[in-house]
Amino acid sequence: TPTGKKNSNGFSKRAAKAAQTPREQWSTKRRIGTLLEEIDDEGLDELVDSVTRYEGGPRIIARFHPQPTWLWRQWTGTVLMQTWLPACCMMVISALFVLCIELAGTRTWAYLEQPDPNSSAIRQLKGLSELWSYLLTMATFVNSFFLSQSYGFWLATKGNIRKVQGRLNDVGCLLATHAVRHPDTGRYTDEARELLGDVARYVRLYHVLYWAQHVRPSKGDRIPSCALLGTERGLDRLLARGCMTRREHELLTTELLLPKAARPAVILEWIGTRIVAARKQSIISGGAGFEQLCLEKLLLLRSVSASIDDDEAARMPLAYVHLVQILVDALVVLAPFALYAKLGVFMIPCVGMQTIFYRGFLVLSKSFLD
Repeated sequence: TPTGKKNSNGFSKRAAKAAQTPREQWSTKRRIGTLLEEIDDEGLDELVDSVTRYEGGPRIIARFHPQPTWLWRQWTGTVLMQTWLPACCMMVISALFVLCIELAGTRTWAYLEQPDPNSSAIRQLKGLSELWSYLLTMATFVNSFFLSQSYGFWLATKGNIRKVQGRLNDVGCLLATHAVRHPDTGRYTDEARELLGDVARYVRLYHVLYWAQHVRPSKGDRIPSCALLGTERGLDRLLARGCMTRREHELLTTELLLPKAARPAVILEWIGTRIVAARKQSIISGGAGFEQLCLEKLLLLRSVSASIDDDEAARMPLAYVHLVQILVDALVVLAPFALYAKLGVFMIPCVGMQTIFYRGFLVLSKSFLD
């Protein structure tokens, strides 16, 4: 591109930099507004090309290799990347607590030995240690259950996402097999080719605008978010790139006075009316049963798309997530003081590992919900 080299995702450095610009306010509307100010039309065109190309798109879910040696070398996208800082902080607190014990002169055992249970300092920590053991049992169960529920939500959402793609493919397959062809050459007629081209454009436009309403810009974005394509400026670039006609652009932006969330539903209606009109004009070789089947696929697509919205809005009650967060934080914060009576100085690395595991479970659970 004229602006310079492209990164591994196919975006220019300027567009990628716009996606990573830090801001103090991270609300969705503010973030989208900031990105629109910092990205040019060329960057939006690169985004349009990325979401409409047939193959070679950016990978959404990172692949893994089962070899332990490969897994141990990974950092980006892992729980360690999210929990190393809290783990280090808790290890520093643990070391300071051990230093306080040393300065107080209450240690009567060897430095690496298990603390003497008859020591006055250890007896004072015994009650806290018992309380922490009960908290550990509760946190282990709740955190594990929370992770399983979050992973179940992630699997269900992934399944619905694939159903959206599947129903769109069903419509395309039905039209491709029933569109009228020349009896001699077996090729589509001009009217049938126009029909398939219109429906293909509608399908791509539906997919782009639907996900533009659901994907939120994130601090960790390495490329511009497709949420930009749901804005007025994004629609202008979709028009310029041939993803819609000017008449369709006017209907979506000005004439129908639609909220952004209703635009994908309108495109589904366009697909349905185009199929009905094509059957009446004998562009499609199919009877009423074919029309009914196509409309059923479109209605099922609308239902699956709406279920994604519903599941996202009620994916987990706030009170549940809040309780799990408090439980895990209390377990991690009390660990240095509760474990010293049992492990002595060895509680420093133990606290770090426990923070990684329990905070990691919680971070992983919240990532599945988002």
